[in-house]
Amino acid sequence: MNLFQSEEHARRWPAFQARSEEGFIGLAESRHHMLDGDYLSTWYPRRAAERRTYLELSGKVSPFWLGTPDPGTA
Repeated sequence: MNLFQSEEHARRWPAFQARSEEGFIGLAESRHHMLDGDYLSTWYPRRAAERRTYLELSGKVSPFWLGTPDPGTA
């Protein structure tokens, strides 16, 4: 995945391939719910289990990554 400022910016990228245009997804299309006034109270809790599973699968299990108190400092 590559992130670009705009579709025009992506098209100017030296490695751009025209067949990839169908893969353009604008932030307004994919992340518009993040602008909702209740985003944190509605969406964040729903994604908690998914985030934790991903972090554990990728080996990020320290309190820093999991957002849990560090037993060594309690």
